Amino acid sequence: MGIDKKDELYEVSLQVVNPNQMSRKQSSERTPTFVLSMRSDSISEAIRKMVGMSSRRLYMSHMQILFVDEATAREGMHEPLDWLLRNNEIRPVFDLIIVRDHSAKEALTFVTSTELFPALDMHKALKLSYKSWAPNIYSQAKEFLESLNKDGVEPVITGLKLGEQADKAQKMDNVKQSPQHANYFFSGVGVFQEDRLVGWRNPSESRAYNYLTNHVDNSLFKVECPNAKEHFTLDVIRPKTKYDPKIVNDHPVLDATVYIEANINELRCKKVDLNKEEDLLKLQKIAADQYVEAINRGIRKAQSLGTDIFGFGEAFHRAYPAKWHVWKNDWDKRFEELDVNLRVTLQIKRNGKIVSPYGMPQNKQE
Repeated sequence: MGIDKKDELYEVSLQVVNPNQMSRKQSSERTPTFVLSMRSDSISEAIRKMVGMSSRRLYMSHMQILFVDEATAREGMHEPLDWLLRNNEIRPVFDLIIVRDHSAKEALTFVTSTELFPALDMHKALKLSYKSWAPNIYSQAKEFLESLNKDGVEPVITGLKLGEQADKAQKMDNVKQSPQHANYFFSGVGVFQEDRLVGWRNPSESRAYNYLTNHVDNSLFKVECPNAKEHFTLDVIRPKTKYDPKIVNDHPVLDATVYIEANINELRCKKVDLNKEEDLLKLQKIAADQYVEAINRGIRKAQSLGTDIFGFGEAFHRAYPAKWHVWKNDWDKRFEELDVNLRVTLQIKRNGKIVSPYGMPQNKQE
């Protein structure tokens, strides 16, 4: 489903599976899905008006994604979600995505190459990228609602861009050539205050959110080499973050520790010999320091927006419930001034099949 704000009305679009095109063996040139669209000041009324546009009953139970444009997100997600969460046919496990620089309707009509159904293609791509690339997040309606109902944490939703030639991707010709005219990609994370979008975080700042909230399963991190312009890349596995909230002079202070295990994925540091323990320890320290810098950058950006998306307030709520009762009404202001002491403990476990950079004299097989 897609929801756009058009002239004070909601334009609601539904991507519907064409039952006659379920099989890939079909020789018909009809598309596997079609899009119905209707405008109204009520989302439920717009969907009810679509009844006369299809010979079959619209069944919403298997809805997988809700796309909204930026205008809708900035005005507030309350109205779009109210009907969806009340409807007894719809389960609150659908993905939430904000379409940037284009309309939600354009995202629904985007022709994708891998899956027959565009929404299914985007749903799978989002889940896959979330598990293997830390800057991307995966947000479902129930998680968004839980964040709204919790004290001390604000919700986030991932962003989607359709490319510069998105208009050409609305036709089947988009998948009849390689490369395609246009391809979609997930870009940035939308930060909310209550149910309203207030700003965007770039990929570097989004990485901080995922690490601090324990949403990273596996990712890569590029690190500058010591005393060189080259870099090495770490394959990050099993990161874990722990919060230790404290009260110092009647002010909140948070100690956060990020534990990271990683393997060397790529090494371009020509003066590094991984057979030497001191060189390995040097790489670990440099990587940990650059992690601290990157995550602190993300924390500062969130503080500048006054949005506690990390759940720092929730940590104080659990540790000091009586004090939280006093702080919660002005937590946004306290969050902006919160002292966060961040520490990263990083350990490199494996070097890969070779030890030193390829081509170096000391390089050998393990």
